[in-house]
Amino acid sequence: MTCGAVIPAAGSGQRLGGRDKALLPLAGRPALAWVLGALARSAQIDEIVVVASEANAAAIESLCQVSELRIPVRVTLGGAERALSVRAGVECLSPSVQLVLIHDAARPLLTSELVRRAIAMAHRHGAVVAAVPVVDTIKQVSVDGRVVTTPDRSTLVAAQTPQVFRLDWLRETYRRVGASLATVTDEATLLERAGFPVYIFPGDPENIKLTTPLDVTIAEFLLARRRRE
Repeated sequence: MTCGAVIPAAGSGQRLGGRDKALLPLAGRPALAWVLGALARSAQIDEIVVVASEANAAAIESLCQVSELRIPVRVTLGGAERALSVRAGVECLSPSVQLVLIHDAARPLLTSELVRRAIAMAHRHGAVVAAVPVVDTIKQVSVDGRVVTTPDRSTLVAAQTPQVFRLDWLRETYRRVGASLATVTDEATLLERAGFPVYIFPGDPENIKLTTPLDVTIAEFLLARRRRE
């Protein structure tokens, strides 16, 4: 099945003091460049769409041009919310695409092996999300800070990207969810709401998201180690 990748890269980076996560330099390369490289090395990916903002579109276009990737890469503008940006990217995919892989530009530690696992599982199940076990004890609390319950940790996982879906399922999901699209933080949640079965596959503990300054420090260290290896 032909697979296209959509990379949402239009976020404002508010929790990083307004720093653009996609263009953040890490171990000598912008975060987005690490993601593009991992996808381009994956034989299962046939095309890439990067979803930019008006503020970073020119810089991302330039980055994609100088990266000299083996597969076609297009840049399009996103929406006000992440889910709207992803939908804009999906609309830019070629008519021949049957699977869509979605991966955040803010997760620069993507590997081609993780991409391979994701697509293999999507062939089997139709809708899959990378996930890792939760290692901390989780407390559900009320608005005043009182503990309501402690879920069984063995039943909990932390969702990551990549997430891969049959494109016809995702398009049908967009039709079903309508205006509530903008309220969700990942596409797996959308498909769950629309009634499609979503499965997890083993993610990677190193596949962290750039959210805080500490995440940037960790990602810089891990990527520098990969370059040395």
